[in-house]
Amino acid sequence: MRKKYVNSTTGFTFVETLISFSIVGIFLALTWAIVGFVLLKNSEQTQSIRGHFLAVEGMEMVKQIRQTAVNRDRESGFQDSIGRLEGSFVIAENGDEFALTPGSNELIEMDDEPTTVYCRTITMEGDEANEKKITTSVRWGDVNDCAAGDKIISYSTTLADLTH
Repeated sequence: MRKKYVNSTTGFTFVETLISFSIVGIFLALTWAIVGFVLLKNSEQTQSIRGHFLAVEGMEMVKQIRQTAVNRDRESGFQDSIGRLEGSFVIAENGDEFALTPGSNELIEMDDEPTTVYCRTITMEGDEANEKKITTSVRWGDVNDCAAGDKIISYSTTLADLTH
């Protein structure tokens, strides 16, 4: 006759196996959620850093435009480059130099980040002939239209004509 194993102490029962798989499943789900959150925050941080970089880059380009004009003509270089400008502008390359052209929302795309586009606008304002407030704004956050993006960063500075 065969022995019947009614109260077996060897091996796992179905309930124990089910509980073990449930614990492992919960652990894997939490790990997946944490990894997804970290990747999302890393992507947002990358976009924010690029936004800061593009704003600072725009400000430096305006300073370079002003300095190039002043180096060419010390007396009227400031007035010729940015002193008479008012409104919104975008950066354009003019040969090996930069130039300001009227407009807004200069579209900037990154090759390694195809899902995010950035818009940069440079605003100049000031009533005084020898001083201009320069504001560089970068907007992003909408994949289809960066001008409608909800993330924005701006930097401002004042440039003055020191020759007068």
